[in-house]
Amino acid sequence: MYYGFDIGGTKIAFAVYDGGLNLCHEERMSTPGNDYEGLQQLIHSRVEQADTRFGARGSVGIGFPGIINSHDHSIVAANLPSINGRHLGADLAELLGRPVKVENDANCFLWSEVHQGAADGAGSALGVTIGTGIGGAVYVAGTLIQGRNWLAGEIGHYPLPATMLMKYPELPRPRCGCGRLVCFETYASGTGLERLYHHFHGQRATGHQIVGRFEAHEPHAVATVDCWLEIMAAGLATAISVIDPEVVVLGGGLSGLPALYEQLPLRLPGHLLPGVALPEIRHARFGGAGGVRGAALLNL
Repeated sequence: MYYGFDIGGTKIAFAVYDGGLNLCHEERMSTPGNDYEGLQQLIHSRVEQADTRFGARGSVGIGFPGIINSHDHSIVAANLPSINGRHLGADLAELLGRPVKVENDANCFLWSEVHQGAADGAGSALGVTIGTGIGGAVYVAGTLIQGRNWLAGEIGHYPLPATMLMKYPELPRPRCGCGRLVCFETYASGTGLERLYHHFHGQRATGHQIVGRFEAHEPHAVATVDCWLEIMAAGLATAISVIDPEVVVLGGGLSGLPALYEQLPLRLPGHLLPGVALPEIRHARFGGAGGVRGAALLNL
C-alpha cells in the first residue's frame, strides 16, 4: 500500500493507493498551524489507522510547497512555519519506523502524471502548475530531476523574457515574494492574471472571474487574457528551450482554460528557434489529486 500526504498552508490531503494504483481512501484535514509535534502526530495516527484498516505496512510519501536544503537536508518552506527548517523525513521515519520520502509538491504533481496520467509513456516532461504562483517540475528518462539545490523546474522564478517588456512596455514591474523583480510567476500565475487585469483596466477581479468574462467576450478581459497567453507562451518557450520535453502537462486552478491548449501551440513558435518540433501541451489527468497521489507514489 502507498500512503501520500500533501501538506498545504491550511489543509493536508491524505490518500491511500493499492499496488494497482487504485484509490482506496482519501481525506482532508486542517494543517496544525505552527505545531510541528502536532503535525507529526497527525501523520502518525493516519498511518497507524491505515496499516490496521488495510492489513499492510504502507510506504509513506510527503509532498510540500518548498525545497530541500542541499547542505543539511532540512525543509525550506517559508509558508509552512511548522516544518520550515525541520528534518521532516528523518523525524517521521524514526516515528513511523519506516522510510519516508519527502518531495516538492510540483514534483509530486508531475510524478503522478507520469504514472497513468497525461505524461504516461513520455521520455521527458515538464509539469507546470498555474495557481497562486507558478510551480514547475522536470522528468527525464524515468526520474524526477531535482538539481543540486532542488531548484530544477522552478520556472516561476525565471525572469520575464525581455521580449515581453519590449512588446508590452506598459507592463507593471512587480516584486516577487522571492525578493526579485519581474519573475515569470508574477505575470503568468492566477495572481499575475489578476494583476494584469487591474493594471490595464483599473478593476479588481479573481482569476476565475476574469476567465468567465473572457469567455463572455468582455473586451477588457479578452485584451488581458491575450497578453497573459503571450506571456505564458514566452515563459514556457524559455523552459522548453532548456529542457526540450516531449510533453508539457498543465495543472492548477487556471489549467482548465481551453484557450491555453488552443493558443499555446500557435504562439510558442514565435518564441522558439525556427523549425522546433513542439511538445504536446496536455491538461493534467488527476487534477487536484495529483499532489497527494504523486506523494504516495514516491515509493514506487
